[in-house]
Amino acid sequence: MSGDERRAAIVKAVLPLFARQGFSNTTTRELAEAAGVSEALLYKHFPSKDSLYAEIQNFGKQGRDPALEKLATLEPSTSTLVHIIYYIMRTAAMGRPNDPIGWETRHRLILTSCLEDGDFPRYLFNTQFSCCLDKIDACLGAAQKAGDLVSSPVATQNRCLFSHHLACMIGIMHLPKNPVVNYRVSRQDILNQAVWFVLRGMGLTDQAIVTYYHAEALSLFFGLGIAS
Repeated sequence: MSGDERRAAIVKAVLPLFARQGFSNTTTRELAEAAGVSEALLYKHFPSKDSLYAEIQNFGKQGRDPALEKLATLEPSTSTLVHIIYYIMRTAAMGRPNDPIGWETRHRLILTSCLEDGDFPRYLFNTQFSCCLDKIDACLGAAQKAGDLVSSPVATQNRCLFSHHLACMIGIMHLPKNPVVNYRVSRQDILNQAVWFVLRGMGLTDQAIVTYYHAEALSLFFGLGIAS
């Protein structure tokens, strides 16, 4: 392996360990064992545990996401707002194709990090999620002009963040083999109801939701398939 390939292999191997145990509770010996290398080789590529954890954060950004590229081409509108909210809800609650970390491991990393210093989810928000805020703000303005939005006392940024938090919690409820909560509907129906709930919370009128929210068409647009 080249140096870059070896570094990537180490990061991929230790991800589940950090996800299960957190940063503080994981030793370099355990990391080396998980990666199948000696501690000396681990230190050669990563001088400290902190440097390895920092590389994990960067690793999460790898992998081209065609869906985000599609979203970037859409002009601000009520329709685009529905597209963005569907994508946030679908990927946070159920994952996306070609995620370099993986849906389950990503959620576990977020949870264990929140029990420590919160650096991992903070990094994700600052590098991956914050870019959505300006676009959503512009879409809400366009929806208001179109008469598709009712006034709300909730700040625009928080409307976006609350939608993401709900999607993450739905995903977390499904981390155990036996889900924590029985929603009494299929995963696809959970997603549909959650998206409708969030669009209402964003301030869209019922008529606007009926007009622009079509789950099957959105799933095809993003190439995500039916949730299961």
